[in-house]
Amino acid sequence: MPAFKRAPIKRKSAKVRVAPVEVPTVAELAIGLGLSSRTIALYLSRGCPRTSIDDVQIWRSENIKDVAESADLGELSIENKRAEIAERLENARTRKLKNDALAGQLIRKEIVERDLSIAVARLVNRLASLGTRCANLCPSELKAAVKNAVEDTVRTALREFVTELTTITPDITKRV
Repeated sequence: MPAFKRAPIKRKSAKVRVAPVEVPTVAELAIGLGLSSRTIALYLSRGCPRTSIDDVQIWRSENIKDVAESADLGELSIENKRAEIAERLENARTRKLKNDALAGQLIRKEIVERDLSIAVARLVNRLASLGTRCANLCPSELKAAVKNAVEDTVRTALREFVTELTTITPDITKRV
């Protein structure tokens, strides 16, 4: 006789309520972007998302040349100027990065990380040996107390140092 197999229980899925998103009006988008309502209406007819001002700005920056090509003569010069300005801005940013690299003002991330790792390792080694060195300078009845006090202070200082480093680069503790 075959083993009894139970049928799976069907459960009703919980309906998740999502708050309705208010779509900005054409006038709100026009004010937010500093454009005319007519231009915004043209963007929307060309497939621009209407969800937020940020989404319209992103769409516009990605499609600025297409917008300029399909614009009528009245808005053509403005869109061409915007496209030209965007292109010049990108070229200037690229030139600045290239010039900074040639002038030696930029340092590769790997080099900084390597040098910082070496410096931190040296610092930790020096501080770790500090308790023993201080204890060797003290009279024998104070050696243990001095060594423990110095090592506690060093541990606290290193813990604070790591905390400060994690505010700069959050994953620094994974590398050390």
